[in-house]
Amino acid sequence: MKSLCPFCLGILTMLAGCATSGGGKNHAATLFDGKSLAGWEQLPPGSWTATNGVMASLGIARGVIYTTNDYRRYRLQFTMRHVSGNKDHQACVLIFCTRPEAGGKPLDALGGIQFQVPNGGHWDYRPGHNNGGKDEFTSLPHPKFDPHQWCRVEILADATRGIARMAVAQPVGSHAMEVLDFNVPEAGRIGPLAWQMHNRGLFDEYKDVTIEVDPQDDELISTKP
Repeated sequence: MKSLCPFCLGILTMLAGCATSGGGKNHAATLFDGKSLAGWEQLPPGSWTATNGVMASLGIARGVIYTTNDYRRYRLQFTMRHVSGNKDHQACVLIFCTRPEAGGKPLDALGGIQFQVPNGGHWDYRPGHNNGGKDEFTSLPHPKFDPHQWCRVEILADATRGIARMAVAQPVGSHAMEVLDFNVPEAGRIGPLAWQMHNRGLFDEYKDVTIEVDPQDDELISTKP
């Protein structure tokens, strides 16, 4: 069998690298550039800012900051901490949200499903629900995380099946623990993702936010050894 010339081998190696790195549909994309709020919208306006590489709430009023894009099946990862609050409340992430219509009144918390970070509180804001969703969520045993310290969070969600799972690692870089599962098929909705400021006086920070659309691995990768 005739061997390939060094030049041909180099071309094949380069093509293989292009096929397996970056650029593919399974590549995680950055959702926050660390310098601006491009790609996000706020309700009410002026309630979030980008400073020192973090997306930070300003404690102005109850509201949300949500993505300009809609998502169906994805792996969301981010680093966050709750700085302070008066009155205090855990930081909140919303999935399966309803995008506000132009000129219309938005649903409270965008009618989404709330995951409280990092310790796994929860709420169902769908119209006709607005409750803790007792039978919808499964809380898993995990260490008590300190919300005031940075943690790394992974949320794996599929709007077509109405399922989502959350894992948390603290300190950042450590092995993550699964914290909370949600499973209600009819609750799944293709829509934006959001951080929720639950009430006036809350200060939360997020950074290193990425999303992987249609992930090949349908498991929480941060919990793996």
